[in-house]
Amino acid sequence: MGDAIGWACCAAVCAGSAVFAAFAETDVGARLRALPGHVHGDWVPSVPLVLRLLDAALASGVSIPRALRAVGACCAGPCAEAFAAVCDELAAGASWDDAWACICDEPRIAGIAATVRATLRESWNEGVAAGARIDATMEQLETTERMEIERDASRLSVRLLLPMGLCFLPAFLCVAVIPTIISFAR
Repeated sequence: MGDAIGWACCAAVCAGSAVFAAFAETDVGARLRALPGHVHGDWVPSVPLVLRLLDAALASGVSIPRALRAVGACCAGPCAEAFAAVCDELAAGASWDDAWACICDEPRIAGIAATVRATLRESWNEGVAAGARIDATMEQLETTERMEIERDASRLSVRLLLPMGLCFLPAFLCVAVIPTIISFAR
């Protein structure tokens, strides 16, 4: 009897959540655009931001097209237009690659589109959970960025060596070596 009541409560909570989700449809993009300091126009988000937003949307249980449309609405501008076009193509029955082909000409979001397309391809085509693929892509992006930072830092250290040598060597000679030679000469 106790198990039946527990399952009934669980079913009631799930049904209530489903009803709430159906009737509480909110436009997150409109709320974000209403915030002070939101950039209007042609703002293009970073790839990690788009991937994290997609991860959050997909973790909540929505479909890939609905997650793309919601993330596009949050990001606005060219990202919203591109993701909406992909969702429309997918709804029309286009294949995954054909749906993304419609936005490959957009240079501002080419990097975002290519990354999202590659990351979610397996999830769309084979039904694999997207969370692990998004995490792997994020880790790869972070590793690539870290390697670029380290490479730039090593270039900077080489570039700074000559000016530092040209500044400190004369100063060292004037402050340490020449006074020492003069003191020994006396």
